[in-house]
Amino acid sequence: MGIFIILILTDLFVWWRLLTDMKKNSRVALALAIAVKSIMTALLLWLITGMIFYRGDFADPANAFGNIAFGTVAALTITIGISYSAISISIRILSRMLHRRLTLLTWANIIFAGVIIILFADGYFRQRFDVRTITQEIIVDNLDHRLERMKIVLISDLHLSSYYGHYDRLEDVIESVNDLEPDILFNTGDFITYGWQEFGGCDTILRRARSTIGAFAIPGNHDDGTYYTDFDEAYGEECTEMINRKVAASGYTMLNDSFLTVSYKGAGILIAGVITHGHHLDMRYGDFEKAMSSPDTSALKILLVHDPAAWDTVRFLPTEYDLTLSGHTHGMQVGLPTPWGTITPASYFHKYWGGHYEFKGMDLFVTTGLGTMGLAERIFMPPEIVLLTLKSK
Repeated sequence: MGIFIILILTDLFVWWRLLTDMKKNSRVALALAIAVKSIMTALLLWLITGMIFYRGDFADPANAFGNIAFGTVAALTITIGISYSAISISIRILSRMLHRRLTLLTWANIIFAGVIIILFADGYFRQRFDVRTITQEIIVDNLDHRLERMKIVLISDLHLSSYYGHYDRLEDVIESVNDLEPDILFNTGDFITYGWQEFGGCDTILRRARSTIGAFAIPGNHDDGTYYTDFDEAYGEECTEMINRKVAASGYTMLNDSFLTVSYKGAGILIAGVITHGHHLDMRYGDFEKAMSSPDTSALKILLVHDPAAWDTVRFLPTEYDLTLSGHTHGMQVGLPTPWGTITPASYFHKYWGGHYEFKGMDLFVTTGLGTMGLAERIFMPPEIVLLTLKSK
């Protein structure tokens, strides 16, 4: 309830400043500003009302999506409120320093607010569905010649309720995966955000993915149901069981602190998967020793672990895995592309936030994922499918 009060007060503050600053401008400009602000306020109040009076299951796909749609509007409201205050204070200080009144205050605020609204709208309607295919060659020491050019496709962090109302977009993702003709498909978890109910009938969509060897997955930290509002031990057990069942129905072999060996052109590939639990700053992992206890001497060893921070543990364990695959970070769903790379707040919160990392012949690849959580937004941090091609050194 506290966040609702903060948002309403922020919205009232912006209304007060807008009407005060615009009263000396043209009626057309004032009418346009009021119209845009009215739409934003109505949307905010509609979402707040819906959340207060909702009495259904919290993890119902529609409600789960409603929460991240609310997150988008809430973030937009707070961002405009903060920027309005910052610009107003800065221009007033500058006016006093120059000893004259500056008339650009109102238009500076309106233009900046307009840019923010356009960015958020584009992130909601277009960018969060603008899936890119990332390609990367992974050079493996002493790679068996039979595995040369083997294609691995990695996806992660579907957060299936984020596709609510747009499941055709999810079908497009699967079609794009199939177009890459992968030899093996991996999914590093976070199928859901709050509860297993979000899965809905998406297993019928995910099942359409095809690969030569098979599809393998691990649970992410959201998949145990701990983000469910009424979480208790009983629901945690139910959620874990149902996610395992739904993921299996989607055509994946789920690896819960376990391993298996598959064959590609006669060469053995050891695949291990470790469970991830917890929330940010309190991430916990399953049993590495159990998952990585295979005596198998396969030509290639691949480890799946949802949170890439675990690589700091993995790379110093006795058993060396050639390739570790992770997701989790989302790139924080926002970035700023530059000629020198993408600037993102994710780099300040995650040591390994996205892309390829290497350490003494061991490789880590972190995907920024496909879905959204917290906000139904991606701003210059597009969803991605990753195609990794193995190559000998």
